[in-house]
Amino acid sequence: MPANSTPKQRPPAPGRSSHFPNRTNWPTEAAAAVAGAARAVGRRALAAATGELGRRIARAVALTVALTVVVVVLYDRGEVPSAAARPALAVPAGHPAAGTGTARPKDPGDRGGLRGRARPASAGERPAEVAAAWYAARSGVPRARVKPLQQDRLSAREVRVLVLADLGHERLRTALVRLRLGPDGWSVR
Repeated sequence: MPANSTPKQRPPAPGRSSHFPNRTNWPTEAAAAVAGAARAVGRRALAAATGELGRRIARAVALTVALTVVVVVLYDRGEVPSAAARPALAVPAGHPAAGTGTARPKDPGDRGGLRGRARPASAGERPAEVAAAWYAARSGVPRARVKPLQQDRLSAREVRVLVLADLGHERLRTALVRLRLGPDGWSVR
């Protein structure tokens, strides 16, 4: 056999492809092919990372990580509500809430509203309170069951107030009450 001639390959066995001959060292060749492909992909990724697009992607990833860290730190620390941060006001010495133990239960007549909330102060100088007190007296319901909802100023001396009265048994009534400012305060017109 001459030195520069190559040996002829055997023809493939019946049922076998000539592209994948039956060799015992096939796994080593496959590993080499996979490693070569990985190197090629790595070279392309490195080339892309060092290019303009790669720098932009790296900046976007760095900015995303930084913002994520900031948000996590802020949520971790939390904020104290301003009401909890302010010192409480001192309670006068004779006041029932001062903790002296002399507070007596409220008289049932002093309670107002549907859930035992404190009854609002008597009608004063505010037109909404005057209108609610007038409508409560006119409807025959307790003042605590009448709420002023809205107030429209018609002029410097005249106001219109929308009031809502709870008459019980799921009956609600509304009315527009016109008030005028006179020498003795607000009165229903």
